[in-house]
Amino acid sequence: MSSLSKFPKSKLAWLIGALVATLVGVTVSVVGGPAAFAATSGVTFVGTPQTGGATASWQIGFTTANGNSGDLAAGNTVIVTFPAAFTEPATPAVTLISGFPGCSATASTSGDVVTILLAGGSCAHTKGTAASLSIAGITNGPVNSYAAGSFSVATSKDASAGSPPAAIVLTAGAPAQLAYTTAPPATGTSGSPLATFRVSVQDSVGNTITTGTGSTDNITLSVASGPAGGAIDSAPSTYTNVAAVAGVATFNGVYFTTGGTYTLTATDTSRGGVSTATSGSIVISVPAGSKLAFVQGPSAASAGVAIAPAITVQVQDASGNAVAASGISVTLAVSSGVIDAGATATTNSAGRATFSGVVINTAATGLTLTASASGLTSSPASAAFTVTVAVSNGAALTEIVNDGSGSGVQTVSYYRCSGYTGACTSANWTLIGSSTTAAANYSVTWTGQPANGPYRLVTVATDNVTNVSQASASIPVTVAN
Repeated sequence: MSSLSKFPKSKLAWLIGALVATLVGVTVSVVGGPAAFAATSGVTFVGTPQTGGATASWQIGFTTANGNSGDLAAGNTVIVTFPAAFTEPATPAVTLISGFPGCSATASTSGDVVTILLAGGSCAHTKGTAASLSIAGITNGPVNSYAAGSFSVATSKDASAGSPPAAIVLTAGAPAQLAYTTAPPATGTSGSPLATFRVSVQDSVGNTITTGTGSTDNITLSVASGPAGGAIDSAPSTYTNVAAVAGVATFNGVYFTTGGTYTLTATDTSRGGVSTATSGSIVISVPAGSKLAFVQGPSAASAGVAIAPAITVQVQDASGNAVAASGISVTLAVSSGVIDAGATATTNSAGRATFSGVVINTAATGLTLTASASGLTSSPASAAFTVTVAVSNGAALTEIVNDGSGSGVQTVSYYRCSGYTGACTSANWTLIGSSTTAAANYSVTWTGQPANGPYRLVTVATDNVTNVSQASASIPVTVAN
């Protein structure tokens, strides 16, 4: 210790004043008051958990300034400041962990400042000593990086507050739940896609997990509740295993064809343990039907055999959306000839009529169908199709002819041409055989048939005065030996 330290402060001030008075040509400045010391140092803030939006207990470490009056005792305070985005209880629970022997504490909050009041008959904290305490019940701010200066610790005896050395980052926790962050619309129309909606992968406190585990999980929708027979009718890719991007799965093009009230459940199909999310109600209305359209048109068929697959016709609104209108009688008509069976069917609950027994007995090419129903616009013509006669080796071909003049028919010749379409004339036909049967039915047995495939048949008649008729209309046949 220096010799000056032995003097009382009043005498030391007088001695310095006398020294100034006796010096000539020298300027001496003396600053009065206590010396300035560093702020509270070694500050640390650690949240458990350090998750955005979570309720956490924050452990705070610090070393008080080693000032002239840095010791703390009962009645002194420790002042802790949190960022404005945090929320602190009015009277938070405080635990003194180290550095405060004999002390107890209570706390109160004003704004984002928690003031901790020390108490206890033997309470003492020695200046310059590392200390730690925890404050419970803090609601963290959102996921973000918070500047170091927005956290601070001071005491009622320190020169100034101190802050941690670096920014404090709050992150999202582990994947825990799904949530509709853009809800499905409350209403929709049968057959029309719903407006875009989104499902997010979140932690337990609702933070969307934008990076890392869970941020690219696959999400699948299913009907949680709905009308009988109701289902998601859009393509599976619109609602099955839709991958999240930065934690958000976007659903476009989802629609229903059956009217009614639905709710949707979203499920994380990439991992277990993630809670599902159920949407609010979606009311699907059914617009009035205005027209018909083929869903499954006619295919090539054999005469006398039901057309397969079954023909289906859908009731639609003016925009072409399927309308769930049941009980409507729909009738098919063919462009040439007649439908011999199965021409009428009734729509089901989805507004679809299924014709499973359509039979045409007359072979023809280039046929089309139309569908009609009372009060609805008829369908456009279907794609063209062919009805053929199935012929196998040894088949009997029969033509009924009458020359109309009474002179009688003497001979009927049968010819074939390749393919279902085109002209079948003497330029490209091949003789099958001739019949001279005197009766009305002129029959020929077709043996030694060509390779399997499509052909056309024609007949040419000659009367008993050698008048030759023109070739008949061609009949499509399918050879199947």
